[in-house]
This record gives sequence, C-alpha cells and structure tokens, in this order.
Amino acid sequence: MIKTIHLTPMAAALGLALLSMNAQAQQEESATKPGTLETVVVTANKRVEKLESVPMAISVMSEQEIQRTNIREIEDVVAMMPSLTLNSGTTAANNAIFMRGIGTVSVGIGVESDVAVIIDDIPIATQFQAFKDLADVSRIEVLKGPQSTLFGKSAVAGAVNIVTKPISGPMVYRASTYLTNDNEWRVNASAGGQLDEHFAMRLYAGKTRMPGNFHNLTDGKDVNGSGGKTFMAKLQWNPIDSVQVDLTPRYNYQENSRGVTAVNGFFLRTGSAAAGTLVSTPIGLDGVYLNGNPQLPASQLMAGINVNDPGNRNVRRDFPTGLISSDRGVGLKVAWTLPNDATLMSITSWSKYLANDFRDQDFTDLPTIAAAGSTVPTIGNYQFGTYDIRSKTQEIRYVSPDAGSFKYVAGLWLAHNEIYRHFIRGYCVAPMTCNANSPSSPTNYYTDIYNTNKAIFGQASWEFLPTWTLTAGVRFNQEISGYHYKRNFYTDQLDEASFKPGPVGVDQFQSYGNSDPATTGKLSLQKQLTPDWMVYTQVSTGYKGEAYDVTSGLKAAAAFPVKPETSQSFEIGTKANLFNNRMSVAATYYNSDFFGYQQNVTYVLPNDPTIYSQLNSIPHIRTHGFEIDANALVANNLTVNAALAFTLPTIEKWANGPCYSDPTNVAVNGTKLAANGSIAGQNTACFPITPGSTTGVQNLDHSVFPGTPKIKANIGANYDFSIPAMPFKGFVNANVRYQSDYLTNINNDPNARNKAYSITDLGFGIRAPNDSYKLSFRVNNLFDRFYIPNANASGPSSFRAGPTATSPQVTANSWVPPRDVFRYFSVKLDVKF
Repeated sequence: MIKTIHLTPMAAALGLALLSMNAQAQQEESATKPGTLETVVVTANKRVEKLESVPMAISVMSEQEIQRTNIREIEDVVAMMPSLTLNSGTTAANNAIFMRGIGTVSVGIGVESDVAVIIDDIPIATQFQAFKDLADVSRIEVLKGPQSTLFGKSAVAGAVNIVTKPISGPMVYRASTYLTNDNEWRVNASAGGQLDEHFAMRLYAGKTRMPGNFHNLTDGKDVNGSGGKTFMAKLQWNPIDSVQVDLTPRYNYQENSRGVTAVNGFFLRTGSAAAGTLVSTPIGLDGVYLNGNPQLPASQLMAGINVNDPGNRNVRRDFPTGLISSDRGVGLKVAWTLPNDATLMSITSWSKYLANDFRDQDFTDLPTIAAAGSTVPTIGNYQFGTYDIRSKTQEIRYVSPDAGSFKYVAGLWLAHNEIYRHFIRGYCVAPMTCNANSPSSPTNYYTDIYNTNKAIFGQASWEFLPTWTLTAGVRFNQEISGYHYKRNFYTDQLDEASFKPGPVGVDQFQSYGNSDPATTGKLSLQKQLTPDWMVYTQVSTGYKGEAYDVTSGLKAAAAFPVKPETSQSFEIGTKANLFNNRMSVAATYYNSDFFGYQQNVTYVLPNDPTIYSQLNSIPHIRTHGFEIDANALVANNLTVNAALAFTLPTIEKWANGPCYSDPTNVAVNGTKLAANGSIAGQNTACFPITPGSTTGVQNLDHSVFPGTPKIKANIGANYDFSIPAMPFKGFVNANVRYQSDYLTNINNDPNARNKAYSITDLGFGIRAPNDSYKLSFRVNNLFDRFYIPNANASGPSSFRAGPTATSPQVTANSWVPPRDVFRYFSVKLDVKF
C-alpha cells in the first residue's frame, strides 16, 4: 500500500513554481549553431577545450542529460556510464566506483581509491564522500585511464570530474520539484547572475528524500533510502578586468539507510559441486535456528518474511543500518589574466566531513547475544562508528595562452588530509575476557591516518607539423603518511576518556613519517586526418601511495605500510565530427596493467555473521577492452546518443588468493581435508597455505577479476515537437541500458554471479518555447523488468537446519535492490524567471 505523501517540504517551491510560470524568462544565449550538435567542452587538461580536440578517452554527461534522466546521486551517473560500475558495500562508506573494471574495495580508512572524484578543481579526500546529492551540476566528465599526471595519486585508474553551473548573464531564478509514486521527493531553488560590473553570485538550496524500497516490519518504516539537504554558493568579484575571485562555500547533510539486506533465498545444499551433483532445495523457517541455537528459531527471527521470494522487500531490524553525514567546506579561486593572455591561478580549499555509520549485525530485531554469566540472549549484535575527515589543499597553476602551436600548463600542489575513525562491534564487558574470535567478534578501536602530499606537475602540447600534435606531461610527487591505532575488546567503553587499549605490539600500533616519492607521466601523439577527424595514441602511468590495513583485525604482521600501487596504460583511439557536425563518434581500445593492486578482501566464517576483512596487495591485475561513444542529430529535433563498453579485467598473478565456501566438499578419513587434499568446507581448489594449516588459499592466476560486466551499453533519444495552437512544445525521450552477467566476488565463487539485464525508461512532457517552465513525466523501468544487480549481498550466514551447531548449514541468499528494480513513475516541474 502506498502511504500518504507529506508535501510540507514541497509546498513553498511548488507555489513559487506555479506563480512564476507566467513570468518573463531570460533567454540564455547559445553558442551552438542551429541544426548541429551542441558544442561540448571539457577541462581534462586543466584548460577549457572542445571534447573532440582532446586526445584522451572521455565521456561527458551534459546538464541537459542530467536533467532529462533525473540524475541525483553518483549511483545514477554510474548506471548511465558504461565505463563505470559500482561496488556496493555494507554502508555507503564502503561503496566504490570502478573505472574500466578497476576500483578500490576497502572497509578501512588506510586505502585510497583508484578513481579520483574532483568537484570544481578540488579533489575530495575519500571517495565515499561523493555518495551524496549531486547539486547544481553543469556537466560530469569521466576521464578514463590513469590521470595521475594532472590529477594526482588517487587517479591511478581514472577520474570523475564534476563541474557545477557557472555564473553568466543577468540574474536568473530557477525552482524545481520532483515527486514519485513511491514517495520520493526533491525540491530545489537557485538564483544566479551578474549583480553589477564587479560582482556576481549564484546561490543554490535543495532538499531530497527517498524513504526506501525495503519495509521494516519491526517499526513499520521504509529503509534502504537516502535523502539530505544541500546549500551552495558562488560569490564572484572582479576588482579589475584581469582579476577574478571566486569564493565557493558549501554544506551538505545526508541520511543514507542503504546497505540493509533482505533474505531472498533459503535452501539446503546436498551433493557435491566438484562431482557435479550439487542440488539446492528451498526450505521454510520451521526447524531452522540461528547458529543452531534452540533459543533462536528462524520462525521468530524472521516472522512475516517470505524467505524464498526472490523479490522479498520485508526485513526485521531493531538497529539502524546506514550513514548519517555532514560535509562542509569552502573554496577560494583567484585567476589573473596576464598581459600575454596566459592565466595564473591560485586554488585553495578547506573541508570537514563528519559521519556516523551503523549496521545491524544479526539481521533481526530480537536479541541474539547472551550477557555475561547468562545463557539467555538479551542483547543485539550491532556495530557503529564515526568518521572525522579534515582536508586542506592549495594549487598554483599557470595556463599558457590558447593561441599558437605550443601550449602548456604547469603547477604546484600541496594537500594535507587527516582521517579519524572510531569503531565498535559486538558485545564484551568486564569481567569477560574477550578477543577477536569471541562470540559476536567484539572490537573497539581508534585509528587515524594522515598524509601530506606535495607535487610539481606540467603538461605541454606541441603542433610540431601541420596536423601532428605531440602532448607530454610529468608529475613529481612526494607523500609523507602514517597512522596510529589502538584497540581493546570492551564494547561498553564508548568514549576515548574511558577507553583502555591493549598492550603495545598486540593492540597498539603506529607507523608515521613514511616517505613515498613517485613520478608519473603521459605521452600522446595526435594526427588530424581531416579538419573533422583525428586519431591518437597515448601511454600513461599512474601511482597510488602506500596503504595501511587499519581495520578491526590488524595484527603485528600487517602493521607496516602496504606497498604502493602502480599502473601502466596504452590506448589508441579516434574522434570524428561527421555530416557537418550532425554526428560525433569516439572509439578507443585500451590495455592497462596494475601492479601491487591494493584491495580489502572481505569474507565470513561458518556460524559467525561478522564480516572480516584483510588488505591484500595483488601482484598483477590487467584490464583491456574497447569503448564507443556516439551522438547524432538524426533530425532537427531528434537527437540520439549511444555508448558501449567492452571490458575484460583479469587477475594475471595471485598465487595466494582467498577461497570460497563449499559445504559439499566434505572431509574424509576423519581429517579436516577433502578427498583431493583440499580443505573441507571450502572449494576444491583451496589447499592449506602450509602443511597442517587450517587456513586455505587458492591459485587465482589468470582468473576473472570481478565486479564488472563484459558488456555494458546505453542508448538514449530525445525528440522535441511543436503542438499546433498551443503555447507550449512537447518532448519525449527514452533510454535503454543493458549489462551482461558478471562475477561479484574476487574469490571467483561461481555462485556469486549477477545475471544480465536491460532496463528501459520513458519520459515525456511539455515546455515553454523560452523554457520558462517545463513539466516532465517519466516511467523508470517501463517494462517492470525484475533484476538483482548484487547477488549474494552480505546477510545472515549462520542458520542451521536443526537445534545444534553441527546441524546441516542453511544457505541464505540476500540482496539490496537498486532504485529502479521495480517500476516507478515520477513528475517534475522546472521553472525559470
């Protein structure tokens, strides 16, 4: 049943929108020639250039596409960009963006991302800070392949460059409201323009709310949603014609309850996977117990839940799962146009990000842990923590004039980041004596990471012959980093004043003052075959600094820095404008190798719902493939865009990879080993790391690197048309996206596979000829195609088909549905005056 929608947050904006529909609109000028495609510019080389002139693989999402497809968060961008994929973590703080199949999965603060996110020339300190509302965005540039030369060490696989709307022309006021049939709403307003010859400004305020597509039977509320409020400003001052000063304060508050998983498969496995006789039989809740504990029957823990419904959206939780965050900061950019038309810039930023994260570890609303001295469960199994991220950056940049055959950019970079983390999981109180292997896997730790980064960089392009251009760039980088860590296992010590860490070398570690110099570069050769068609080839390198495994399982053997991650990439491509700029095409083939790839591998153990993590340095990962982007003005009012990514990431070398669970691989002869010598309960390729060890590894050389479909494609179209005798025009647009199936776990578990799917969206509406108003309707997932994009999401893994710990293990599949897994409808009203 759809609940009553509370429109209070929308009322003011709707009133403003309706009152302003008859106001005189300010018609913005367009530099695009009628009957041709829109001119697209990018800043991938830290100067404004036409997209077709840049010898690099770049995909761009324009403001029109952002508005047309109702893009709100970075997750929406990933869905529309074939070169990007998303790895969803237990909360938004563990999410990761993958570029061309490569990204960083980490549950700790000691590992940087492989894909940098930059907003208005300022990189964010940690990637998960990007998982919030995208506000007032003009365009999004996806820069593929290593970008370390111009964008620094955290762009070893690529960068997402977000550009907010500029200030131009006279004052223009805008408002927008958005509403869906499943209770999502958005409202925002902005004002921007020139106040006089010296001052200009742009103000933006917005609020959003998506309750969620899961229903918590415990309290009757929806979960697995998100929402927040954002305020941004651009204050521009031109004291003289050659100097421009921009001050950009911002604030965002976000509540994200994503990460709640629902059981959608409950079954017993019999037979042998190795022998090909594996059979999975669905079972009900009767006779099933958590951890085989007769006091914890599944019929009570999951009362009212159909555990064999693939689309089950009901859960039971007595503790929140998600992330509540605030992000505030300010940027200051001073640009001085020199007499020779070169530009000297100073870009300064400061930001502070605070967050509280939560997770219900027992996936139910009943107590699952017995207090000290008792055998009756009276306590829930929870985890929670805080993040405190502080960042300062300073860049000095010199950009040569755009004229001439030789152009260059050079700069100095300085940044300092500090990340503080407190984390508590499970239950342990005095006089209990606990360790990491105790029931509920209790832990309580404080850790902090810091890094100071200094760099000098430059890049130049030289048209050394007519139609031939050589581009070369280099960056010299120096990073100093370190960490402090202290831990105990008493979960009632909630603040640092009462916290008493364990012994040094066992529960206290530190490593600081670690120096990490690096040099990265790029080189490209470009040939302009005709004025509208060019080809290029490029080589580039990337470098990501040392990492630290500062998670709950930190041990002395892992207390030292993990070696840096490096990349080498080659690509060859072509770009063309055809048919008098009515069609543009870009095609690229690439091959990229990553050495010392840093990734946290997560896993669970039998009869233990805790998610464990260990940082690995994988010797060699490779990704290669090709990409095509095309845009066409098929008719004067009909545009079509298409994008395709064919991606093949592989693990080239990793002899000691993790295993996966296989309860059908049973022990023989009273040992802990299966018939072929592998470890019982693990896959048949999992052998003891040393003779007699119960820790298993498997050789993953030349195996699949997970997380990315081989084929991902997106096709969209937009048609504008006149309506006779009406004061407005009509429009209709459609979008189809497809992705093939793919593995989701680095251990190459064949059961951890997402199926292929395609989704179609349809939009239509009316707008004023001068765009003073636009009313849009949209149907997402038009054909109501059901799909599960994250099979085998983390969920309960400790059920037994009987009241003992040795009863047969029950496999429980879980999922986290995306926004459009079920069809929904929306209406949006935009006004401008």
